[in-house]
Amino acid sequence: MVKIVDAGGGLVQNGFGEFLLIYRNGRWDLPKGVRDDGEALADTALREVGEECGIGTIMLGRFIACTWHSYWVDTDVVFKQTHWYYMYVHEKPIPSPQTEEGIEMCGWFSFAEAWARINQSYPSIRWLFRRATQGLAPA
Repeated sequence: MVKIVDAGGGLVQNGFGEFLLIYRNGRWDLPKGVRDDGEALADTALREVGEECGIGTIMLGRFIACTWHSYWVDTDVVFKQTHWYYMYVHEKPIPSPQTEEGIEMCGWFSFAEAWARINQSYPSIRWLFRRATQGLAPA
């Protein structure tokens, strides 16, 4: 059986130019999650980032791109299409990982620190981060 799900996620930057990353399943990643029935994808992205990192008052920026990845749930293959958005927060709110979703930690990182972590992540996340931050130099 194959299941297709829509999801939303964000590349969040704070008022100091740092990026928000989560650590789950042994890899650094970006916050994202599955869309609820009837929910707009941009709203999904904002809700999931807020829930996974315990941050409120997130401002939605422009759409970046979509990525696809697959995984197994029991005997079913799931194809997840994630719609990614830039997001911004003022200052530097303290993130809190949503441990019930398997997120072990989350934090803010400079471009260079974020890239070093993302460079060890999933290929689609590396591609997205590179695309979204093209033209930025490591700080």
